[in-house]
Amino acid sequence: MNLLLTNTHEEQAYLILRCLRRTFDRVVITVPEGGFLHRWSGSCALSRYVHRRHAVPDCSADWATGQLQPDNTPAEAAWMDRIEDICIREDISVVLPSYDAEVYVLSKNLERLQRRGILVPVAPFERLMAILDKSRTLAAAARCGFPAPATRTPESEEELETAAMELPAPWVLKPRCNAHGARLSYATDRDALFAAWRELSAVSPRPLVQEFIPPASKRNFYVLADRGHEIVSVLSPEVHRLRRAGLRTPSAAVESTREVPLRESVANLVRELGVWGCMTIQTVVDARDGSLRLMEANPRFGHNLWYRTELGVNEPELLLAIARGETPPPVPPVQEGVLMADPLWDLIHLVGQCVDRSGDWIRSRLGRERRHAAELDFDTVGFLLSAYRDNYFSRRPRITNPLNRGLLRDPLPPLVRMGRIGLQTLQRRVG
Repeated sequence: MNLLLTNTHEEQAYLILRCLRRTFDRVVITVPEGGFLHRWSGSCALSRYVHRRHAVPDCSADWATGQLQPDNTPAEAAWMDRIEDICIREDISVVLPSYDAEVYVLSKNLERLQRRGILVPVAPFERLMAILDKSRTLAAAARCGFPAPATRTPESEEELETAAMELPAPWVLKPRCNAHGARLSYATDRDALFAAWRELSAVSPRPLVQEFIPPASKRNFYVLADRGHEIVSVLSPEVHRLRRAGLRTPSAAVESTREVPLRESVANLVRELGVWGCMTIQTVVDARDGSLRLMEANPRFGHNLWYRTELGVNEPELLLAIARGETPPPVPPVQEGVLMADPLWDLIHLVGQCVDRSGDWIRSRLGRERRHAAELDFDTVGFLLSAYRDNYFSRRPRITNPLNRGLLRDPLPPLVRMGRIGLQTLQRRVG
């Protein structure tokens, strides 16, 4: 059997590769068309576990603007033609996507690949729409009583005016289709709200307007559901530390626990969505009352897939069993109290806080306003150093991101990741 992994710019693609490389005879990947650095900057691209690489066009532009429809757009058709050609040439048995846009396009073309005997472990388009469109996800949450921010989807400035009166300021605006927090914006007054809504509407019609939930922390649910929409596996680690990046709050360190807050509510939401397979349900802890509020759900493995696999559960293999119609084996309980951290992001966060605090100190000496007050008040350098001492130099059980390891067995992916993240961080700061 041969496996095709798509969108290998995503870190989860390499984590999937590590999980399935012994399951398949050969692993083939796609890389994006474009310049040398763009093509080869994904963690998978230079892995020694990959047997063949094929360049493919981009298929995400129409999805990113909210053009969700059962028929392929020209860009999506070109991508699918290329994927089918690769499947024929490489005798592919399974195509496994790890990014929302490709999950979406493949869901519309399941029968096309199934006629060739190719397994694609994604739900059908009609079902998947409930999780791909964030407005539909929130509507499903409302139907089953899962707590979420108050949300409106205004289609005109008159409806936006009504939303501004009904929802308390400040507001968050987000497109109905996005990943990694793309195109999120924040407005504190009416003029900023209307300006942000016009700008976002120009590229992604009918964006969502939500009340802002001040985050005390976050809680993600990493779920695997069977074809009957019942949960096979769920992990919800306790967050110890966040990296704050504007409106985004990626986890910097978490601890494994068998506790799953709102477990029945999560199960009800999965049933209401009617989607099987892997998904990440993201919530934040409301600083005002400690409740969990739904942010979004993604129908794929995320870059934190390693939380589960490093605890001994090979979720990609479980997903393939579910896709084949098999009953997956029972999932053993996770080990309690294991700290899971990413040293690379921790190092970048510490350096960034040192640079920002130094800059703010200089600005205060010159009588100027601090630029990074909010971020620095959350994660002081002293707090980070204390947290790192406890996380990395204590005797507690600990696991680090596998993309920081393996330099002897598969050296290029960790090095590529370090270079890519370093350059992206530098570009954001210079920009």
